[in-house]
Amino acid sequence: MKQTIQNSFYQLLTIYTILVLLISLNLFWKYSLQMSIFAIIVAILGISTITKEKPSKPKKIHIWLFILAIITTIALRVIPYLKNQIPLGYDAGIYKYAIESGLSNADKWIVTQVTMEPFFLYLMEPLKLFFSSQTLLTYGFIAFCLILGLAIYLTTKEYFNKTTAIIAFLIYSVSIIQFLTFNYMYYRNVIGLTLALFSIYFLKKSENNPKLIYLFILLGALTGATHRPTFYIFGLSYLAYALTSPYKDKYNFNILKKNIINGILILVITSLFYLGRFKEAIFSILPSVFQGFIQTGQSPGTFINFLTYQYSTLAYLPFALLGLFTLIKNKKLNILFFWTIITAIIVYFQFFFYNRFIIHLDIALIILAAYGFSIIIKHKKKLGIIILILMLFSAAFVTFNEATHTYPEIKEELQTIEYLNNTEENAYVMATSSIYSLWVLGYSNRKTIAPGLFDYNQHNEAQWNTFWTTTNINEIKTFLDVYEKPLYIFIGQKQKDNLAQFNTCFEIYKKDLNNKIYKYTC
Repeated sequence: MKQTIQNSFYQLLTIYTILVLLISLNLFWKYSLQMSIFAIIVAILGISTITKEKPSKPKKIHIWLFILAIITTIALRVIPYLKNQIPLGYDAGIYKYAIESGLSNADKWIVTQVTMEPFFLYLMEPLKLFFSSQTLLTYGFIAFCLILGLAIYLTTKEYFNKTTAIIAFLIYSVSIIQFLTFNYMYYRNVIGLTLALFSIYFLKKSENNPKLIYLFILLGALTGATHRPTFYIFGLSYLAYALTSPYKDKYNFNILKKNIINGILILVITSLFYLGRFKEAIFSILPSVFQGFIQTGQSPGTFINFLTYQYSTLAYLPFALLGLFTLIKNKKLNILFFWTIITAIIVYFQFFFYNRFIIHLDIALIILAAYGFSIIIKHKKKLGIIILILMLFSAAFVTFNEATHTYPEIKEELQTIEYLNNTEENAYVMATSSIYSLWVLGYSNRKTIAPGLFDYNQHNEAQWNTFWTTTNINEIKTFLDVYEKPLYIFIGQKQKDNLAQFNTCFEIYKKDLNNKIYKYTC
């Protein structure tokens, strides 16, 4: 019976691999519930078939695979910049402003809202002495994505083995989800994940060298000072680990006490970064978090949805499930296990920021998928390696295709926005569309007014709606007269120009294609 199940497992795994390959080549429809069910069946058969892990010895090929993972990670992220040097992502403008002026200007919207955490701003201060903001937004961000891959490698190696670590790094390098994280320019997210993983790495290392627990505490605190959502996952995962790790044959309260003290130290050090002007940044996020637990599905966060994610991970989903089931079967409930379970619950039940937590869930599944692959390779080496190669190729093909079709949010508009640098130094600039608000903020070098954003906006949503739709010049004047002059208004080619009809109060300061800068003269 066992032999029959084992043969069925490898046969179904082979069929699943072929189907995923066809899907990646657009020869098979990926949006099929059967594929997800198929992945679960394969994982269940795998855990019932593979009972014991076999030891493996590191080989020289590991260094070449390590180099391949580095090259792949960098290459896929460089591809979009072969066509232009405009930073990717909607948040590029806000990051440019934060890097250049975030600490010095100390705008209220930066230090009190859910915008920029303090350690990110402090980290950028020395870096901008050596690199321009343009470099930090493009190739600097690629460097941080690579460091995240190294953090995945080291953490996986510490909790599992070198073979699993190499596979995890390779999967990360071709992951479409992690590429989209780069494409959206979730800068703080990447740095926060890196710090969290290094912290988890030193937590494991401290079992043999207790002094390393201080690095766990420090890096955990820096995670909270860099990216609050990541710290949220890190904190919950550590809490679950802290309460369960003392249990072996009987509950060890001394271990529990140490775990609690370490957690308190992390919270205390993290809070030090938010004292003074940053303190409101903590309290401002709490209502949204509580609401997200009560009214699920209301605060998704900007990223792909769970359905898209589900079918974007077909190449490693059954292997991640196999790795997860193996941890449960062997009672290895480490912090990575709790990270996986907690993020899966948040994403599946649509709690606060659930779409953005897909990024965190994906990191966990990458590590567990590598564990699942390594288990199969140890039992069926040739078949396991072939399946791994085909799955990596499938994922790489999809991500490469995405990379070659990745473009900046704006292109022609940027030259016109940068022309605003020629206006008076005390000028105000208004962006009337959310499409361009952050770009105008980052690239105009002028005080920026935008709907619902920044410190200079003095109107509510209803008043903005009137401004966008009115044909009455007096209503326009009433709206704009509350702002100081000189006042310029940017209209981009992707938005409707409702000011062209009012010739008496607006003169064209700059026009390039369908991009315009108006000067308000009334």
